[in-house]
Amino acid sequence: MTSDLDKLIEKIKKFNYERDWDQYHNPKDVFIALVSEVGELADCYRWLNEKELSEIQSDPEKKRKIEEEIADIMINLLILSYKTNIDLVKVIEEKLEKNRKKYPVEKAKGKHSNFMQGFKGKG
Repeated sequence: MTSDLDKLIEKIKKFNYERDWDQYHNPKDVFIALVSEVGELADCYRWLNEKELSEIQSDPEKKRKIEEEIADIMINLLILSYKTNIDLVKVIEEKLEKNRKKYPVEKAKGKHSNFMQGFKGKG
């Protein structure tokens, strides 16, 4: 059974193959592209005050820009995952389980990340 994620990856592979771009998609360069796209998303939010942040979703042009940057991030992340033979669904499920143990509800509920730094362990 093929998941929606698998279908997306196949579409991305086909898109890149048709343009002969796969030759440029080594993990280092895809990672750098991913970081660049995250920076472009950050630019969408940079220097916005609370009022502007709350209004961003009601501005179709700004919302569309954010959607496109998130799509670019996801595309590069999916390319990086298949180029490095990483099963994203599997590793996300494993990481969620690890985080469930690391941050039990009774200790972590309603606490921000600065509070959580006191918990032992990395990752």
